[in-house]
Amino acid sequence: MNDLIDSHNVLFIAAFIIQLLSIVFLSIKNERKALFSTNIVLLIGLAFGLISTLSSTLFTSAEISSRNIFSNFIRLDGLSIYFLFIVQLVAIPITIYNFSYLQHYIEQKRPIKNFIIFYLILLISTQFLVIANQAIFFLICWEAMTISAYLAMVLEREKEEVQRGSFYYFATSHVIIFVLYIFFFLLHHLTGSWFFSDYHILFSTGIVVPIIFILSFIGFGIKAGFMPFHFWLPQAHPIAPSVLSAFFSGVMIKTGIYGILRTFQFLNPVPEWCGWLMLCVSIISAIFGVWYALAQHDIKRLLAYHSVENIGIIGIGIGIGFIGSANNLPVVQVLGFGGALLHTLNHAIFKSLLFIGSGVVCQNLETRNIELMGGLVHRAKYIAIFFLIGSVAISGIPPFNGFISEFIIYTGFFKTANELKNYYPIIMLMFVVGLAFVGGLAVACFTKVNSIMFLGNERKEVKHFHTSIYDNSSLGILALLCVVIGFYPQPFVGVVNKVITNGFVKGNSSSALINIDWLYFTVIFSSIALSVFVLYLIKIKLEKKYGRRTSPAWGCGYENLNPRMQYTASSFADELNTIPKSVLVYHKKVEISETAFPLPSKFESHSKDFIDSKIILPLFNFLKLLVGKIEFLSQTDVRYYIAFILIIITIYSLIAFLWV
Repeated sequence: MNDLIDSHNVLFIAAFIIQLLSIVFLSIKNERKALFSTNIVLLIGLAFGLISTLSSTLFTSAEISSRNIFSNFIRLDGLSIYFLFIVQLVAIPITIYNFSYLQHYIEQKRPIKNFIIFYLILLISTQFLVIANQAIFFLICWEAMTISAYLAMVLEREKEEVQRGSFYYFATSHVIIFVLYIFFFLLHHLTGSWFFSDYHILFSTGIVVPIIFILSFIGFGIKAGFMPFHFWLPQAHPIAPSVLSAFFSGVMIKTGIYGILRTFQFLNPVPEWCGWLMLCVSIISAIFGVWYALAQHDIKRLLAYHSVENIGIIGIGIGIGFIGSANNLPVVQVLGFGGALLHTLNHAIFKSLLFIGSGVVCQNLETRNIELMGGLVHRAKYIAIFFLIGSVAISGIPPFNGFISEFIIYTGFFKTANELKNYYPIIMLMFVVGLAFVGGLAVACFTKVNSIMFLGNERKEVKHFHTSIYDNSSLGILALLCVVIGFYPQPFVGVVNKVITNGFVKGNSSSALINIDWLYFTVIFSSIALSVFVLYLIKIKLEKKYGRRTSPAWGCGYENLNPRMQYTASSFADELNTIPKSVLVYHKKVEISETAFPLPSKFESHSKDFIDSKIILPLFNFLKLLVGKIEFLSQTDVRYYIAFILIIITIYSLIAFLWV
């Protein structure tokens, strides 16, 4: 066993060394060769890391939690290994997509070497972040992840929307780090240690502990994108290069989920109000996240709001786990946290798939506007299939992976109602209905997306649509994972179950997830897939025998349909978006001709984020006006600014001295 652990450590170290060495190949003068060589070496490093991580999950819980490698700064327990696995697993197809995506920027003579450096720092810092065991080291990794993401995000910095979106991200990131500094200072004050392994605090310790939980919920909740902290996410994700958009949504916002779950380990067990807070915020995030998505025409902005929705679904699972912790119900905890952890993995997979798929489409059409797309199934059949798989998965429809994790969360609701009785059944039923409503809106949204983007006639002339083997490979890997987890969830559920029993739940409850007979799902889904395949073969055989009958699509009595006569994304979702129009800040512009010989009619719809337009921007404008009236801040002499900095440093030093 010691030899196995030593070989694992060697593999673990080698993975990060190889990833770091990939930067050497950027010295190659030819940018295409430099891009290819760097990404190849980076992929090798990620593959070594993934093998190392997968081998870790084979150990028993006690062996995993006891292994600290290098020093106390890095700790490989169940939670950190699981999130490290997610980072490395999703980073591989995203990096493969890098091969083709950055070719476009090479042709534009953009500094892609700088982008690759920042992308590399982002990957490595995110991996170290989830395995950090020391608060200062964690904050350093957090800052490295944040700053490198910002510097990579502004690849097209001359665009106004990039400047605005990156500013949202940068400003919000500073708020997060400020909150996290206070969070860790309070933990250090209570425990006298900076190491995560020393943080074991009871809520009954004092008033500081609830403050620690709230700070964690705010700081990590902003990063994750819970409402009302989500406002930065639909601003930043659309303007980033598609490679980064996939990483942001698939991986980086999950560090917020990681932080909340790690905090729970510090404070376990938590009182019941923590669970209700998490449940209420999460169901609001899920419902309005998907509703905002339904109102969008920008495909990447639409997908960004779906991140808010799915973070809400993950939060619902965490809330169930918190309630189980408060009431000492290990089975409820396992189902809640199990659903949340599995949905974290599933969301990382299908959201990366959708962002990469949208990136391929947007780069070819040179637009993110769904209204200008159409008929792409005839030009990119495989992209359409992969995107459809991701759409079904994110909507929680069987037989793909999104259904499995949502099924566990639904089971958690029913188990909570059954165990706690009283008023819990009716409340749990309300949450079940809310989650089902989210699924219905998601189906409507992706029906709109797939039908407008891929079906019908081209709304905009497409002279050339190019997809490379790298595009299809990255999308194929992610689509295959959606299918595999959906059809054969047993090993993934087993890994999640091991993570939970390795630090979340006290007591004998390890069978809560395993006892669900997942084999039934495999048999049912496989039978359906086999039946569809057999019917397809019969169809092919009949077509060969009798031929294929073709006829024009029904056009409501009209002939020679043109693209303007097709459904638009605006009209498709109009009725659903009109219901909460005050919250969605939803506006319509309709121009209808009333003359005897009608002129062309026009219909447009627009939606603004309520939190952003009604709270954040007015507050920002107020502060800007207030600061502008403070004359001593408008000094042009640099000595005044140096004096301001020295005063602030003195104040911080006094606070730190008095604190100690």
